[in-house]
Amino acid sequence: MFTMDPTPSHCQPARSLSRTPLSKDLALPNLSSKATVGRNSQFHNLTERDRELLGGIEYRSLKLLLKIVTSYFFGLHLFGAICLVAWIQHADPKYRQYLEECGQGNVWWGFYSAQTMVNNLGFTLTPFLAYAGNTCYPCMLRLVIWLMLKLCPKQWSANEPLTFLLKHPRRCYTLLFPSRPTWALFGILFAMNFVDILLILVLDLNNPEVNSLATGPRILAAIFQAASSRHTGTSTFNLADVNPAVQFSLVVMMYVAVFPIAISVRASNTYEESSLGLYPFEVEIDERTGRSYIMTHIRNQLTFDLWYIFLGIFCICIAEADKISDTSIPAFAVFPVLFEVVSAYGNVGLSLGYPTVNTSLSGQFTTFSKLVICAMMVRGRHRMLPYELDRAILLPNERPSKDDRDEIYHWPEVAGPAKLTRYHTS
Repeated sequence: MFTMDPTPSHCQPARSLSRTPLSKDLALPNLSSKATVGRNSQFHNLTERDRELLGGIEYRSLKLLLKIVTSYFFGLHLFGAICLVAWIQHADPKYRQYLEECGQGNVWWGFYSAQTMVNNLGFTLTPFLAYAGNTCYPCMLRLVIWLMLKLCPKQWSANEPLTFLLKHPRRCYTLLFPSRPTWALFGILFAMNFVDILLILVLDLNNPEVNSLATGPRILAAIFQAASSRHTGTSTFNLADVNPAVQFSLVVMMYVAVFPIAISVRASNTYEESSLGLYPFEVEIDERTGRSYIMTHIRNQLTFDLWYIFLGIFCICIAEADKISDTSIPAFAVFPVLFEVVSAYGNVGLSLGYPTVNTSLSGQFTTFSKLVICAMMVRGRHRMLPYELDRAILLPNERPSKDDRDEIYHWPEVAGPAKLTRYHTS
C-alpha cells in the first residue's frame, strides 16, 4: 500500500504569485486596499462590500454582454444576407438563371446561404462568414467590445462594464478570452489557414482537378476549401482526386479545428488549474510567463481525443472488413475511413465520397458503422467544454469562499511533489 508522506519530498519556500491591487486594475477607488487580482482574474481578500460592488459591476457587464452577443449573432446574419443579395443582383446572369432553374428566389437564397455559413452548415459562395461564426468568434467578439470602448464617450455609463469585460472576460463568458490568448488564437488560426491554402495551391499545380481554374478563381477556391475544411464541410474540388498530401492535410486540419478554442477556454478557466494540480503559489507554470501550462493542456487534449478516434476507426474496420479487403472497390480503404471518422469527430462534414453515388462514404456503411459515425459526431461536438463548472456563470457573491480558498487551505504545504511511502499490509 502507498501512503502520502505528510512531509513534501522537495521542500522549498512557497512563493506567491504577484498580485495587482484590484482598485488599480479596475480604476475603482471605492474598493478596499487589500483586494487584489491574481492569475486568471481570481479576486482575493475581498470584503463583503467589495463583493457587493464587484457583483454589481459583473452583473451589469453580463447584461451588456448579452446585448452585444445577441446583436452580433443577428447582425452577422443580416450583414451576410445583405451582401449576398446585393451580389446576386449584380452578378453574372448565369447565377440568377441557375437559381431560377432550382426554383429558388434570389432573396431567399441570400438569407439561407448567410445563416448556413454563420451556423457552419454549408453552401454559399464565400467562406468568410464561416470564420466569424466559428473559430474566429472569440476574436471578433473581443474586437467588437474593444471598438465600443474606444469609440464611445468616456462619460458613457457602459464604459465600466466594457472595461471589466476586456480585463476579466472569463468571469463573464466562456468564449471571451483575455488579450494574449485572443492574439494567440488569432495567430494560430491565421497560420493554419495560410498553410492549408499554400498546400492546396502548391501540391496540385499539375493536377487537372485544380489547375483547370484560372489563377484568381483557383486562389479563391483554395481559400474557400481551407475555410470549409475546418468549419462547414463544403468543397470546391473533388477531394478524391486531389493530391494525397492535401487529403492528409485536410485530415489534420479537421482534427485540430476546435483545438485553439478548446485550449483558450481551458487555459483561462480557474477550475482547470486545480484539476492539473496548479495552485496560486506555483509561479513556474503561469500562462503569462511560460509555455508549460498551455503545453499541458495540448498534451492532455490530443491524447484524450485520439483514443475515441482510434476506437471509432477500429470498430468501422471490423464492420466493413469485407469491403475494405475487396481490391475491386478502391473507394473503400482504411484512409477514407480515417478521413470519414475525423470529419465526423470534428463536426466538419467533408468526405472523399463514393464513385457511384452523390452521398458521402458513410452512406455505403452498414448500420453499425453509421451508428459509430453518429457517436463520433456527438462526442466531438462536446470536446471543447470545460471539465468542471465554469466560473463564467457565477457572480462573486455566489462564491463567497472561493476567492480566498487558497488562504483557508494551506497550499504552500504542497509546493513540491509529495513523497510516496510503501507499507506492507497483512
